[in-house]
Amino acid sequence: MLALILLAGFCELLLPDDGMRKYGRMVIGLIVLFSLVNLVVQVGRDFSMELPVFAEGWGRADPAVLVAEGLNLRRRGEEQAAALTGSVVQAKIEQFLEKVTGTTGVKVEISAVEGQIQKVRVVLPAEPGVAVEFLKRTVAEVLAVEPDQVEVEKEFGKQEE
Repeated sequence: MLALILLAGFCELLLPDDGMRKYGRMVIGLIVLFSLVNLVVQVGRDFSMELPVFAEGWGRADPAVLVAEGLNLRRRGEEQAAALTGSVVQAKIEQFLEKVTGTTGVKVEISAVEGQIQKVRVVLPAEPGVAVEFLKRTVAEVLAVEPDQVEVEKEFGKQEE
């Protein structure tokens, strides 16, 4: 769209300085206006809007239906946000724990239900150099959950046995 406006401005500069200039400007303006209207129509097709169910005879939307649709929309939005941010949060917590423990390969698994964190599992590949309880409290504090929802496993202890 921006390219079309720039092209229209360039074409306007090429128009001669006589009585035909105003007609040329009008044609260029109509082309830009048509392109804008076409863009709005295409965007309108992409975003289909479902109208709420109307109560019979009143011509107004039923408030219960509107509230239910609003809650459903909110729930879907929260689920999408959790899905998009879950892996990012896990990666950031892993990086944080690698800095705290001084080891690499720390794995974090976050289990969430309806956007609420239920359980966090931290797998340590080597001796962390700090107390496990400290790690549990730190992860719980960062994720704003209870420390008993955080489980720390030592993977290096299993390999040696």
